[in-house]
Amino acid sequence: MGNLTRRAFLKGSTICLGAAGGLRLGLHARNARAAWQGRNFIVYLFLRGGCDGLNFVAPIAGPNRDPYVQKRPTIYLRTTGDTAALPLDTEFGLNFAATGLHDLYTRGKLAIVHGIGFPVEQISRSHFDAQDYCDLGTPGETRGESGWLARHLEVAGQVPADAQIPALASGSAPPLSLLGRRDTMTLDDPSSFHPNGNSGTQVDGQPIYKRSTMLTINQLYAGSGALDLAGIGASETVALVDSLDLSNYTPSPGAVYPTQGPGATLANQAKLIANIAKHDVGLQVATLDYGGWDTHENQGAGDQGINNNQYAARVDGLSQVLTALYNDLEGSGIADRMVVCVQSEFGRRVRENDNRGTDHGSGNPMFVLGGRVQGGHLYGTFGGLGDGQLFQNEDVATTTDTRRVLSEVVTAHLGNTDLASVFPGYAYPGPLGVLPAVAGDPIFANGFD
Repeated sequence: MGNLTRRAFLKGSTICLGAAGGLRLGLHARNARAAWQGRNFIVYLFLRGGCDGLNFVAPIAGPNRDPYVQKRPTIYLRTTGDTAALPLDTEFGLNFAATGLHDLYTRGKLAIVHGIGFPVEQISRSHFDAQDYCDLGTPGETRGESGWLARHLEVAGQVPADAQIPALASGSAPPLSLLGRRDTMTLDDPSSFHPNGNSGTQVDGQPIYKRSTMLTINQLYAGSGALDLAGIGASETVALVDSLDLSNYTPSPGAVYPTQGPGATLANQAKLIANIAKHDVGLQVATLDYGGWDTHENQGAGDQGINNNQYAARVDGLSQVLTALYNDLEGSGIADRMVVCVQSEFGRRVRENDNRGTDHGSGNPMFVLGGRVQGGHLYGTFGGLGDGQLFQNEDVATTTDTRRVLSEVVTAHLGNTDLASVFPGYAYPGPLGVLPAVAGDPIFANGFD
């Protein structure tokens, strides 16, 4: 290889730290602790950009209907016609484009929590700060050293020896919620997860130069230093992806992932999570990102269908993907092992702006989906849209701390009771009841904590 150094080789190849289809795998922490128990996992889906929750879960009757229509004269959800909201109870309805989610709600598999956010003194309308608050799990702090999911994994116990993929970031880069976790696999497209993945040239069904490149990596990185371990980890991960044959996947009957529209990329990433979950390789945490929610202008009139309504089209994509993901795992008998938590960094202001869009706001609904979820109910308290009820006379009020819902999932689904480590500084008041109660863990009244 002449004067080619190990550092130059890794820099030039497509396998180190983010190449090879998005590789970011480190080594398992080897602490002297008992291995975690159970096979449940969480999917944390983040709606980047500030999703307008008020047009996702909207007042369709009752005291909030009139102020909702008055403050959103163009974009408010209708109650009749082809774009009528889908009733959740007597006062609230789901966006007309979320037919799949509505079906899951009526089946008792989807729960919705009103008014999530953070305490008033920690509210931010900055995308960057608010997303960091959520991902790090430390509102008011944007420079943490670890994300809340990483901290959960750290205190959940020793990674079992047979857990090959305990944490998966299904996308092109891991979110801050997994910051500090070195054994996260970041994978976007399994078919390109190898050296020279973009060459397009194949020999005997394998990408050209793959075998020689992998052989060279294994020879170069045979030591015990940090760079050697990175190379070994990369090599082992490519071998693992190959052995699982992740590129060839057939969903369960009835699981229809969208192949076009705003949800197509998210569908491929969710399908990968289902694929890996079915392989039973120790998955406990998976993440997804779905952007495009910063609707400052032309959000979509309430009487416009999906084809002419950017917001509704994005809701439709999300609904199709989550419905397919649930049906996929249900078809394999493992839907009870999964809980999906869907949130955005903040909601939008109640009043539509002059561009028929909405600006950055505060309180928002959270969606919790899974086989064990006690769905078909709206949890928490809606702050109201009347005079004196809006935060700073602009936003839906936050009435339930985001961490309360996530804490319930961590304890009741993942079995981790060390919430002081997962969400430092947060005093958990108890569950809302979104999941079956853990013995000895009283269910507190709904409300802000």
